[in-house]
Amino acid sequence: MNKKFISLRFAAAVAALLLASNPGVSAETAAPASAASPASPQAPQAGPPPKIDPRAEQLLSRSCDDLTSRKAFTFHAEITFDQVLPPSNVKLQFAAAADYAVQRPDQLAVEFHSDLGGKQIWYNGTKVTILDPPHMFYATLEVPDSIDGMMERLEEVHNLSIPLADLAYSHPCEMFRKGVIYSAYVGVNDVAGEDCDHLAFTKNNVDWQVWLQRTGRHLPRKVVINYRNAPGSPEYVGVLSDWKFPASIPASVFQPDLPKDAKQINIMKVKETKP
Repeated sequence: MNKKFISLRFAAAVAALLLASNPGVSAETAAPASAASPASPQAPQAGPPPKIDPRAEQLLSRSCDDLTSRKAFTFHAEITFDQVLPPSNVKLQFAAAADYAVQRPDQLAVEFHSDLGGKQIWYNGTKVTILDPPHMFYATLEVPDSIDGMMERLEEVHNLSIPLADLAYSHPCEMFRKGVIYSAYVGVNDVAGEDCDHLAFTKNNVDWQVWLQRTGRHLPRKVVINYRNAPGSPEYVGVLSDWKFPASIPASVFQPDLPKDAKQINIMKVKETKP
């Protein structure tokens, strides 16, 4: 995957488990020379069927339903991420933190700070504004009037993605399930001292894990993504906390708060390279 990101979206990773669990395709038996024709095309071979764990699907759906039912929410994420240095493929780890405010259907704010810089993002239903505080640049783009439409426009037209964007979609599970070929319930494991249901999933180019709170709203508490087809197989890890569900969030939270000296640039220039 060669997309450039404002910052990487998160999911979860279990490369060794998933690769070991996917059966290989049986080798074909060659046809006798007398029956074979050099010009005859080979019939396409079907890959192994998806291996979907019903318990993992049920727990993921329960968590997504909890999020879908809430019009407004905020949360905090503590993040670590890898960056692979070419041409040696030396892998370095960096840290970040992000705060989110979501008010469906058409308002989103993200404040992201990392060892390598930061971004602030405001979406107010008509425009998305992205500020790069270290360089004092910002960009503004007119987008559709829903969070779903805004994020799809950024990705399809500008090759950009907002961190942890899937959690803000109106139906998060639809995004999580796209292209999944394997899922498993791993067990009950710890996140910051709390027992959580640990799930594993894989797609063609990404392996991911998610830890879900077992009580209350069954919220995501940790997500990990492994880009196993990228050089060095970089990972992102996000630990989510401080979930809040107010009746509404003040409109001012979603309005750009730009420094006086910030300069406007083309939105294509604020992209960062995904590992």
